[in-house]
Amino acid sequence: MNHSKTSYMDRLWLWLCNLFAENKVQFLSAFIAGLVCHGYAFTNKLVNHDEIESLFGKGATITSGRWGLELVKALFPDWSMPWIYGLVSVLLISAAVCLIIRILSIRTKPMQILLSVLVLSFPSLTGNFGFMFTSSAYALSFFLAVLFVHEYLKGGWLHTGISIVCLVFALSMYQAYISVAASILVLLMIAKALDGISVRDNVLFGIKSLLVMGLAIAIYMAGCLLVFRITGAEFNSYVTENVKGDVSIIRRVRMAYDAFFYVFQFRNFYIISTELSRYIHIALGLVAICGLAVGKKPLSVIMAAFLTALLPLSICCMYLIMSQESIHTLVMYSFVAVYMLLALVLERLQGRYACWLRDGCCLLLAIVAVSNIYFANMVYLKMDLQYENASSFYTTLISQVKQTEGFDEHSRLAIIGRQDNLLHQFPELDTELLLGPSRDLVNIYSRENFIKYYLGFDIPFASESELSALEEDTRVQAMAEYPYYGSVQNIDGCIVVKLG
Repeated sequence: MNHSKTSYMDRLWLWLCNLFAENKVQFLSAFIAGLVCHGYAFTNKLVNHDEIESLFGKGATITSGRWGLELVKALFPDWSMPWIYGLVSVLLISAAVCLIIRILSIRTKPMQILLSVLVLSFPSLTGNFGFMFTSSAYALSFFLAVLFVHEYLKGGWLHTGISIVCLVFALSMYQAYISVAASILVLLMIAKALDGISVRDNVLFGIKSLLVMGLAIAIYMAGCLLVFRITGAEFNSYVTENVKGDVSIIRRVRMAYDAFFYVFQFRNFYIISTELSRYIHIALGLVAICGLAVGKKPLSVIMAAFLTALLPLSICCMYLIMSQESIHTLVMYSFVAVYMLLALVLERLQGRYACWLRDGCCLLLAIVAVSNIYFANMVYLKMDLQYENASSFYTTLISQVKQTEGFDEHSRLAIIGRQDNLLHQFPELDTELLLGPSRDLVNIYSRENFIKYYLGFDIPFASESELSALEEDTRVQAMAEYPYYGSVQNIDGCIVVKLG
């Protein structure tokens, strides 16, 4: 047998081993942090309104411009599997962190570890796992947005083409991660300025990067139009209502900056999870800004300061196309660029007290990371309690439905009204922008799926026309509100439950 030739599988294994050896510190830091932070969500079936509705799907795909979600079903089937999709997501984002650290040339081990932990514990990822059915696809989108920058920096037509393909597919799964790619490119330009690269070369790099991103966006939009032509679909109302064309670009830029500084207020977007963390963020932000001017040439300082002023716009660039009301915590994942900016500055500090300052900042970042881990587990506990709350509520309701006179195999269930005043809303932790609208009701518009799949009561529900007719029926209007006597009645073959 000839052993002189190495098989492709052997080469692949050797390549993976070498890659792991080069990145093991940041990869293991990210992976372990991901399990510690989000393991609760991976080992329990936590639900919210979208998660119940899309237990066997990816939600709105083509009609929301996310045609890549249809393609990715070959990798991630239409089953919301928390353990598998949780692990896959952590692996993908851990790999993305390794690329980010390589792109930005972060060499200090403590900073590599802290950046890894901060990205994996960031509240946007916590929100992502509230929508487990798309979590792995969104993690792949995040990875591809980072890979776009990594490939683009290699230069040449081939790598530029690969980078464009990466960004197109990233946008086809989750458009908001364009801000991740844009923020990393701005950070790279800041690093170049701090390292003394000429202003001319830096500006040319920025213009070329912008053109490449613009080409990727154009190809993505062409893909949307092609998919619409093939399928006959069109953008849904969520997209058409939230992409506002009547707001000036100046107003949109101001909205982006307002949103960025809005984050530094306590728990806005739930990105800063405690009051202490808020003050730490402000202090670290001041360190990063002041650090731009230490030991640098005046022109480099001016260029770095200008680019740093552009960073909030890149982080919040979705405000340039979306309405303010449609932006939520998942969209703000690019805010992790703030920690990367601090790492860039601290890496380049020199002088007598630089070491002490780095150590102090690392300690503060560690406090932020621990705060995020606590916050994630608080969110997951809340989701678990909400499920138990709703399960108990509807189990009792189902029992009363079954005991209603006239209930038989032909009965239909008609639930009139909402349960807002009956289920505990958990005001102890308001997570509306993190997990979904309407005060976090577990089953705001997916009540039928909740009763069918989670409680095992497979009764047909009344149609919308029947519900409308029942709401106008004087017999229903005269009913008491649940859970009081007379709130569950058989009316014309429908078991009517009047919630309020």
